[in-house]
Amino acid sequence: MRPALTFSTRRAKSSKCLWQTCSNVQCIEQFFNHYKQSPPIIKHVKPSLYLLNRSNSTHALKRQEEDVSGHEKPTKIHPRMMNKELTLDALIAYLSNHKLNDVQKFATLRTALYNTTQYDHEKAWMIYKNMVQYKVDGFLKPNHYGNLLCILKFGHSPLRLLEVIEDMKKHITPNNYHYSQVLYALQRSGLAEEACNQLQNISDPRPYHYHSLVVALKKCKNLDEKILERATELMLEGMKRHNAELDNATRAMTVALLADYKQSELILKFLKAVDSVNQKKHKKTNRPYNVYMYTSLISGCARQSDGIGAKLLYDEMKKNKLKPNQVTYTALMEAYGRSGDFTSAIRLMTKHQRQYKKVNNSMITSLVVNALRHDKVEVAENAITFMTKKKVQLHQTDGELRAAILWLKTKRDVSVARKYFDDLYMQDKKYVNNVMINHLVKKYGREGDKENAMKVYKKQFKLPIPLTNREKSRTKHHLVDALFHCRDVPAAIGVFISMRNQAMSDEITMAMIVKGLVLNDEGELAWRIFKTLQANGTEPNLHAYTSILKSLADKGSYMKKKVKINMDRLDPDLLKSAGIRLSDLNFNHSPVPVTTEALQLFRRLTGFHKPNVYIYTTLISCFAKNNIYQAINVFEHMCSQQVHPTVETYTALLQGCAIFRNSDISFAVFKHMQANQVEPNQLTWQYLLKSMLRSRLDKMEVDVVAEVARMALENKKN
Repeated sequence: MRPALTFSTRRAKSSKCLWQTCSNVQCIEQFFNHYKQSPPIIKHVKPSLYLLNRSNSTHALKRQEEDVSGHEKPTKIHPRMMNKELTLDALIAYLSNHKLNDVQKFATLRTALYNTTQYDHEKAWMIYKNMVQYKVDGFLKPNHYGNLLCILKFGHSPLRLLEVIEDMKKHITPNNYHYSQVLYALQRSGLAEEACNQLQNISDPRPYHYHSLVVALKKCKNLDEKILERATELMLEGMKRHNAELDNATRAMTVALLADYKQSELILKFLKAVDSVNQKKHKKTNRPYNVYMYTSLISGCARQSDGIGAKLLYDEMKKNKLKPNQVTYTALMEAYGRSGDFTSAIRLMTKHQRQYKKVNNSMITSLVVNALRHDKVEVAENAITFMTKKKVQLHQTDGELRAAILWLKTKRDVSVARKYFDDLYMQDKKYVNNVMINHLVKKYGREGDKENAMKVYKKQFKLPIPLTNREKSRTKHHLVDALFHCRDVPAAIGVFISMRNQAMSDEITMAMIVKGLVLNDEGELAWRIFKTLQANGTEPNLHAYTSILKSLADKGSYMKKKVKINMDRLDPDLLKSAGIRLSDLNFNHSPVPVTTEALQLFRRLTGFHKPNVYIYTTLISCFAKNNIYQAINVFEHMCSQQVHPTVETYTALLQGCAIFRNSDISFAVFKHMQANQVEPNQLTWQYLLKSMLRSRLDKMEVDVVAEVARMALENKKN
């Protein structure tokens, strides 16, 4: 329990400064006489410092200038000079020769206790006796006593600790730690009777207290049977009243001592008490869970998209007759929504509305947002219709729900969403927020409407509540993404430069820059900024790795199609301001094969991140266009890591099979997809048929598969 030390650590508590010279009238007169005789440049005579309060600085003060009056300087006892080299005689002489108040004396002795003792019990005892002599021991706190006792327990006189603990009771109440230090000293000397006396003073003894008592009994040279019986009764009382669970070593030594003194009755009592404590420990009790614990567990299931686990917890909660609150319902709704179980989510929302006769904003928001994440636009629209039928007024909704409604409208028609935003803005500026602006900017970017994207972006400066740095960064993030989709690479890089100048850029924005450059066929720049990130010591995230692997997958097609990309159309100064360096890299004409570069990136990625399904799919797509067998090896590694393939993964493999005219592998891949119950899409069927045709299989077999594909796609539409 080392306390915060004054003058010796950064978290030291400040002590009061003493400028004794300035409080002395004679010294003040000397100061002004010296000021009259000194040259024009003022040289202050710095007073002798006994204690300093330097809370804003950790640098040592400059040495005090010589006193021109010729008086002998008093000895300084500076906290930074208090170390093991300082003699305590000098410290004691210093305290006796200078006029210090009680607080200053205590602070000086306290600093000496921590800085000069070096676990020397004699020095610590001398310092404590001086505290008592000067009557400043009343300033000691529990942590100070703990440190003092911790030093004294290694001495040869445990009676000193008893004296300290008795003095301590006059000021503050000792705690378990203080008694443990005293008992440790008593056990070293084998003072069993004193150990029993101290143990009786502890209100809530711990197992380690009893262990020290037993060790003291064992080391006692002339152990009296009465003391042994008394110590045993103390342990029996502790096990009965406090359910103290003694250590194995404590129990073994106790039984051995009782056996040596032929205390058979006490042995039986002791063993019964130990057995009783063990039975209480292993006795099954009712679960101490409450509604808050269940809500937290359901929320954890929601974060993991585990709707089934959340439902089981909810049923168990009702079985234990615990009434769920609004937060519980919202967490369960989030679990249903993230897992895609919208039937249960709608049923829960309807039940909640019937029970409480009102619509919960957070539940509606969760349902709408998760439905849009799963591309279930109709489910989101039905939720909004349900809310409208219940006549929920605009002022009853919150900002998150209004943002979710606007996001839904952008899915259908961005002009309708823009009108909804403008209407809210006209009614009250507080009804809109930066999340709505982000949705509109993102949608306009997807449609290539740069003008409207910029207009909506400027709305953020007119919001009634100023945006935080995090919100500004997120809005600029969406603006950069929109500009990339509008094919305006210089403007996007310009916004990115402004983010860098305001220290807003993060790894997510850098990953989006890489993705945007790849989207605009700027593989060279994407590769350079990716390498710049690594050169600056910033490891790119999974999104950046996915984008750069995609650029490697597309690089081969550019080379084969002989598409000439003009890499000099961007201003070099603009790239330099964006921090894009390493211009000597040659991405499009690298001597290293594409598959080798992709494999090296993948190996580096696994050292920092756990690859997800998107990384594996992109890597498979890269290999499938160059070597189908390497793509199969990556696919097998993906399955061995318990990463479940998606329809895009199988489609990339089938595309490789079509390129290399290998129908055998394509059939094996398709069977694996059926075994994992992954539903093929139109591209999957297309590449399967293409691999069969290019492998020159019988036309009748191809027609049969084509008919199956046609029926499957029709059933999917219906």
